[in-house]
Amino acid sequence: MEVFVLLPCFNESGHIRPLILRIHQALDPLRSSSTKELGKIDEYHVLAVDDGSTDGTGEILEEMALLYPIRVFHHDFNMDLAEAYRTLVANVASLCADDDVVVIMDADETHDPSDIPSLLARVKLGADVAVASRYAGGSQMGVPLHRRLLSRTANWIIRNLACIPIKDCTCGFRAFRGAVLKSLPMLESDGFEVSAELLIHVNRHNPVPVIEEVPFVLHYDHKESKSKIKLWQTVKAYRRLLWKHTRINLTPLVRRVAYRANNWLGEVYDRDPTFWNDGLVGLAFALFFFFVYDRLTSGLHWLLRLVSWVTIAFLSWFIQYTLRRFWVFQK
Repeated sequence: MEVFVLLPCFNESGHIRPLILRIHQALDPLRSSSTKELGKIDEYHVLAVDDGSTDGTGEILEEMALLYPIRVFHHDFNMDLAEAYRTLVANVASLCADDDVVVIMDADETHDPSDIPSLLARVKLGADVAVASRYAGGSQMGVPLHRRLLSRTANWIIRNLACIPIKDCTCGFRAFRGAVLKSLPMLESDGFEVSAELLIHVNRHNPVPVIEEVPFVLHYDHKESKSKIKLWQTVKAYRRLLWKHTRINLTPLVRRVAYRANNWLGEVYDRDPTFWNDGLVGLAFALFFFFVYDRLTSGLHWLLRLVSWVTIAFLSWFIQYTLRRFWVFQK
């Protein structure tokens, strides 16, 4: 069995050297291993795409290829994560055998290569896909509260609409059985939703796919630059992906909810003309507390932070309601 590690890279010059070294430290011992749990691998290969980096990432990869089994592919300009995935999957499909294992991970050191043997063990024991999961016994370090909430919401929606039987559908750290990856159709996504598209294809194009989760810790605190995810574009991309692959059109539901909300707000305003003043002050106050509190409590457990923020939001509403009632908006 051979192992192929796929790395989409864009401006990762500060991470790529230590990452390659840690991948080597994690996989090289397995070439001489005979333990029953992990098994022996014949060889490992790293396939990396330099997606139009401007910080010398491609040059560093070429230098590392002289020392380690790395094959480098270059994009002339930044074509986004989905195109990097297409390049990697197309090339590894022509190289790997059915019983080989293909690992996909990020190149910014938020994914720990020491977790790769655990993923390989799950595939060896029968899984078609082993997913490194933040939500099945794992955790995440340094992730802002609003990103945690968005991630939880997105995973809940994808899991239920696409019928994927795991808790973490958006983490990009996975191991695929070679035969499964080779059976998938061409990826059509344009952005970060490509990770979810891979799992949707696995779930749809295999009779009874075995998708299992392995706990891992996402080290978001290792990132040195801002996230490359553009929030609103990613939300729209996930909506297009789910509509295309689940054939569920949420637009009528959204319109009904908006219509009823508009009627309710109108009734409230008729009963209390100061409603909009009250609401705008409360919203501004709550948003202010949200961003300040998110920065001050970044080290706490996400659930504790959520409960605390809801409590503070309620208190902010109560304070501004009291001000409106007895002072600010009195005639």
